[in-house]
Amino acid sequence: MLFKNEEASLRLDIVNYELPADGGDPASDDRNWLALRCTWINEDGNIVKDSNSCLLTYELKEMTAGLKVLNAGIKDAYVSDFTEPYFSLFAQAAGEGYQVEVSFFLPNTMDGDDTAEVSCAMTKADMTALIDELDKLCAKFPDRT
Repeated sequence: MLFKNEEASLRLDIVNYELPADGGDPASDDRNWLALRCTWINEDGNIVKDSNSCLLTYELKEMTAGLKVLNAGIKDAYVSDFTEPYFSLFAQAAGEGYQVEVSFFLPNTMDGDDTAEVSCAMTKADMTALIDELDKLCAKFPDRT
């Protein structure tokens, strides 16, 4: 997932489940946490990389569905409501496209800048491409029981 404006960019990649298939309590969400890797190029041109396990498989599906509803024009906004507050996404219709705000907590940075944030405009084609990418991620990372 790439979000960018003229001054900054934020790339989030889902790299794996946080735990192996047989790890964690099978009666909990332990096996369904996803590890996200962030590459943020801030307004000063500095590159910050970090990762955080802050999204559940079913939250990935809910985000994808919410953006599909937005893209179809059924609702005029999508606001994430994830279990962990370390990743957030807000998107709303704006003219022929969308205004999107993304925030990702950087737990391992040492420079005092602990949150990557990007606000950007996306076209309908950009949103469709994002949804296609999310659909592929949902297929790659299904819920594990």
